[in-house]
Amino acid sequence: MTMVYLLKVNVLLAIFYGFYRLMFVRDTFFTWRRAVLLLSVLAAVVIPMVDIGGWVSTHQQTANLSEVYREVVLPTVNVTGTGDRFPWLRLFTLLYISGIVMLAARMVWQMLVIVWMRIMNESRTIDGCEVMVLRDNATPFSFFSWIFVNPEMQSSSQLHEILVHEQAHVSQWHSVDILLMELLAVFCWWNPFAWLLRREVRMNLEYLADERVVEVGYGRRAYQYHLLGLAYGKNVATVCNNFNVLPLKMRIKMMNKRRTNRWLRAKYLLMVPVAAAALVACNLDSKPQSAPESEGEGLPDTMSVTVDRPAGVDTVAVVDTPSDGYFDVVEQMPSFPGGNEELMKFLQSTVKYPEEATDKGIQGRVLVQFIVKSDGTVSDAKVVREVHPLLDAEALRVVKSMPKWKPGMQSGKAVNVKYVIPVTFRLQ
Repeated sequence: MTMVYLLKVNVLLAIFYGFYRLMFVRDTFFTWRRAVLLLSVLAAVVIPMVDIGGWVSTHQQTANLSEVYREVVLPTVNVTGTGDRFPWLRLFTLLYISGIVMLAARMVWQMLVIVWMRIMNESRTIDGCEVMVLRDNATPFSFFSWIFVNPEMQSSSQLHEILVHEQAHVSQWHSVDILLMELLAVFCWWNPFAWLLRREVRMNLEYLADERVVEVGYGRRAYQYHLLGLAYGKNVATVCNNFNVLPLKMRIKMMNKRRTNRWLRAKYLLMVPVAAAALVACNLDSKPQSAPESEGEGLPDTMSVTVDRPAGVDTVAVVDTPSDGYFDVVEQMPSFPGGNEELMKFLQSTVKYPEEATDKGIQGRVLVQFIVKSDGTVSDAKVVREVHPLLDAEALRVVKSMPKWKPGMQSGKAVNVKYVIPVTFRLQ
């Protein structure tokens, strides 16, 4: 996983969590809420991997917004240190991986404990339900199809309530949700919104199981007193469905809450435009693709080039509305002589990281705009986003030294086409 991908995932988790809290947390559509929570996590993981850059490039307003977003909101920050610079990136990577390892080990250990309890505890059939008999005052819990409870610690009515509650967890496969959120917390452990989503999922699963207990005819008040009596029970693990999960106040309040008007379920459709907006936003940093040449070869979206001195170069054709004297996008975009491979070779052999900039630790992305004229010459090159005079001058020099391009074509005629090249200087 790249850092950019992880950043997008964690930002989307924050957005989806905020939307969930704003729109759904107060209603009683627990099954719908479960679906929204799971889809939010799935969308946060999948959306950053979906590339709709080609679609974005064909829609004018979206493409313009893409350029602004790419240059302003998501500047390149991919930096590693030189010899005498503190390796912050390596340190953060080590801390991140260490957190994953520790939390993953904790999760595996808890699962092993549950498996060990399944092996060591005797099983008994109660009301047609097979349970694993606990020997201490541990809180009743379930893990997939296994239900753990100490029948000796409960009255007959309380035991029936527990079994109905845990059977709801089992029949509705709530352990899948729990494990999914545990994995999310492992890989996004530094993101508080991942833990908040984990809490919301666990609480909603308890709402679903509590609702089932009430539906079969058990009294709310007696059941709530039962929950309070188990408030100080020992929880075996966080990867299982515990019968008593704090805060009890929220569970009791939700049981007593008036059922939400069923017509309000329509608001869940709002997740569709939110997810669509997230998909577009995640692709706004995707470079619009150029129109293909007649030979079937086109300029790629992005070219990252490492030259002799540490550096990186990204090349992109900007799609914009036509303007006086030149076009921003045409039917057949200009191309470098020899195609993409030759352009890569040219950049690799031409871009030189200024030695003084290397010594001073100067880095960043310079935007150079130029016109590929109808005769293929590169003209009117200028820096439209400055970083430092040393880097600005090098980026401008590279563009001005380009040989003639194959000109862009519009309606069968060679025309002037504007290009913007972001030249990214990164210290290694």
